Amino acid sequence: MKKSALKENSIHGTASFPLHVYSKVRERDYHVGYHWHEELEFIFVEDGVMEVTINSEMLEVTKGQFIFINSGDLHQITSTGPSIHHAIVFHPDILNFDYPDTSQNSIITPITKGYLRFPSSTQMEELLKESIVDKLMNIIKTNKIPFEISALRIKIMLLEIILALFERKLFGELQTNVKEKQENIKKVMTYIQDNYDKKILLEDLASLLNMNKNYFSKYFHQAIGKTPITYINEYRCEKAAELLKNSDLKVLDISLMVGFDNFSYFIRRFKEHKRYSPIQYRKKYILK
Repeated sequence: MKKSALKENSIHGTASFPLHVYSKVRERDYHVGYHWHEELEFIFVEDGVMEVTINSEMLEVTKGQFIFINSGDLHQITSTGPSIHHAIVFHPDILNFDYPDTSQNSIITPITKGYLRFPSSTQMEELLKESIVDKLMNIIKTNKIPFEISALRIKIMLLEIILALFERKLFGELQTNVKEKQENIKKVMTYIQDNYDKKILLEDLASLLNMNKNYFSKYFHQAIGKTPITYINEYRCEKAAELLKNSDLKVLDISLMVGFDNFSYFIRRFKEHKRYSPIQYRKKYILK
């Protein structure tokens, strides 16, 4: 089996300060499919609307709002129009202190090990949200100034966010069953990503987790909020969209290349997922 793209292996920042701010300005649709990484990710939406799905929960993040993505969480990001957002991606280890004082042992280490999880912004009062937004915007700006100064300022602001959340007892604890389910779903998604261009049977996926297909379907749906078949179709449609934008291949050939053996079914599923027929979608991107 070829190496999966499900786990993001990009290096964010530098070895001495593994943090990077990714600023994305999009004039049209934006989509990053399900993936996961060891780094923490804080997303701030400057303009537009982003739909961020974390495991099975889809959250709408609008202008001026933010969301935390914990290490190891499966997530995908989508917008259906113009948007500007910033992703602060960093390895948890930059939060560590060399000296194992009380704060390191009781707060920082549980966070860097993933035992304490950042909360949803829906759990926060407005004043706290405003304070965090202010710090996130400052991190984004600070990232552009000389390295030694920016690294210290950014670390201080990250710790201030952690302190504010910890004081209000908003961190959650990692549940063993949640971690196990994440690993199981990653295994299934990896198989789908490696074999989307071939015929995939529900029995094949269920056997990966030693389940019968009926129980597996419910298990998968509960984990990411959609059925295995829906996920496979959407993944294939995203692969087709890439080919429609970046090649002059015939639509029929593309449908076969991404694993659809019924052309009419491909057209229906693509239009349902992308809001345009394949031909309309290609014209839309060629004209822009």
